[in-house]
Amino acid sequence: MRRYIAYAAMCAALVAGTATESRAAKADDTLTWATGTEIDTFDIYYQGLREVVIASLYNCDSLMFRDPKTNEYKPLLAKSYNWADDKTLDIDLREGIKFTDGTDLDSGDVVYTFDHVIKPDSGINVRLTVDWIESVEALGPLKVRIHAKAPTPAALEYLSGNTPIYPSGHWDSAPEVTAGDKTRRDWGAVEPVCAGPYKLTHFEPGRTATWEKNPDYYADSPKGQPQIGTIVFRTISDPEAQVAELLAGSVDWIWGVPPENMDQLGGFGSVTVAAAPTTRMGFLMLDAAGRSGDTPLKDVRVRQAIAHAVDRKALADLVGNSSAVLKSMCYPAQVGCTEDVTQYDYDPEKAKALLAEAGFKDGLKLPFYAYRDKRYAEAVLAYLRAVGIEPDFQFIQNVALRPLIIDGKVPMANLTWGSQGMMDASASVSLYFKFGVDDYARDEKVRDLLVAADTSMDPNKRKDLYAQALKRIADQAYAVPLYTYGRGYAFSKDLDYQVTPDEIAHFYLARWK
Repeated sequence: MRRYIAYAAMCAALVAGTATESRAAKADDTLTWATGTEIDTFDIYYQGLREVVIASLYNCDSLMFRDPKTNEYKPLLAKSYNWADDKTLDIDLREGIKFTDGTDLDSGDVVYTFDHVIKPDSGINVRLTVDWIESVEALGPLKVRIHAKAPTPAALEYLSGNTPIYPSGHWDSAPEVTAGDKTRRDWGAVEPVCAGPYKLTHFEPGRTATWEKNPDYYADSPKGQPQIGTIVFRTISDPEAQVAELLAGSVDWIWGVPPENMDQLGGFGSVTVAAAPTTRMGFLMLDAAGRSGDTPLKDVRVRQAIAHAVDRKALADLVGNSSAVLKSMCYPAQVGCTEDVTQYDYDPEKAKALLAEAGFKDGLKLPFYAYRDKRYAEAVLAYLRAVGIEPDFQFIQNVALRPLIIDGKVPMANLTWGSQGMMDASASVSLYFKFGVDDYARDEKVRDLLVAADTSMDPNKRKDLYAQALKRIADQAYAVPLYTYGRGYAFSKDLDYQVTPDEIAHFYLARWK
């Protein structure tokens, strides 16, 4: 693996001499960050990739803000808020806030944004953050009232960062697209216009995007004032090329550095390395409900066999950088999460016995999808093959996999979910087991427990309800929790940047040394 860095260092010299991209870093006040992910839209309502979550936080503001250092909820576009009762939230907006197109932000913009996204046919990527809202009304030019469908203890979490406010009429210019015999509006094709610290000024889907500092950003924002003039995102699919450009100075920040390369990369005087846990979970989604057809995965013994077939500790060690075994279908630090559920020890012989008991003594074939971290998915493949399961492996981009999941065409997939950084169990287990498009279990008992947990204002009752749901999910092996992600970061020594355990790069807080 040392050749990985050595080769990248050699390439760095070539990049430094031949790069046509704008040179990054302190000299021209441009922070360039790169990942291997292709981005089709930076509208967080229509794309849930972590890169979009990161960009949305410096491009857009929501009504509320959760301080990444203290986890305290603070009004952002809101000036103040008050619960009139357990289903009615009144919010006063700050005065004098402007969108980056120069228009003033008022209550009409808040109503417009939520009226659009709460519609059942809005097509947004993650309904969790808005499905609790019944309606929103303007009580005055700078005052809105949010009516919840039921008591929603996680409301402030949902309103913090993942629900940006757009100007009235924002989606009016969305183009029509045709797929087969159906025509729809491509809402995500409209570039975000927001009231955040930075303004999106250039976007080439799948390649690059540029944001400039917003000179009119309001002075008393709890996010603080942006310190770096320009932020650039680039898609660089080859990890070695990412390292080469970091060493050459044409990229300032990368992540996903393999743990075995951290020390060596940190040995370069121009680079700082850091590792941190994240809220992202890696897991196997199994079609227990048979949404994809008459699959063997409808048999609990097959699902339990898969759970016993995989060495989760070895996978967590492979991921490294503070990764740990995921014991339940929620992130351990989330409110309401419990790890006290049935655990499936690594036991290939037991897996084979369960398969034989289910009528698959000679093995079986299953379609198997993944969209990121191919080497982790390939490790899972090896474990499955060792017990007689032959996966038909299809590694595709998330933009291609997502419609298949929604349409119920995915029997088994190696998925990841970071809860968009939200620290509540409703952002993880409820997303996958409440009869939404991601639910491949369709267990009414689990659904009812989660509905009750999501709407209880009693913290102890919530915890008990989530525990009951999580235990049933584990007993039935509706999914196989694998590992939490650790992230290896590498960035320019010129950059004053704090790594946080939420897998969000808070670039609006960054500055040059």
